[in-house]
Amino acid sequence: MAGYVNGSGARNGSKDEGKVASLEDARRRAAQRAKEEKREARARRLGTMAVRDWIIGAVIIAMALGMVWHWFSPLVGATGATR
Repeated sequence: MAGYVNGSGARNGSKDEGKVASLEDARRRAAQRAKEEKREARARRLGTMAVRDWIIGAVIIAMALGMVWHWFSPLVGATGATR
């Protein structure tokens, strides 16, 4: 028997015991559990950066700095600031 069920599958005044009163409640709990697991997996995946990520980031930053130097080096040479 279900006992004193208040519609959510939990007994009055008690915490969640894992009992389900309806199929809708079971689906809602399963969706919430899946969402929490997905969020935790994403946090673990994004929390740590591999060595490959650091190397790729360093190469991109070096390329950006080289591009900026390539743009501004003719201006420095034209004004005579390096003489």
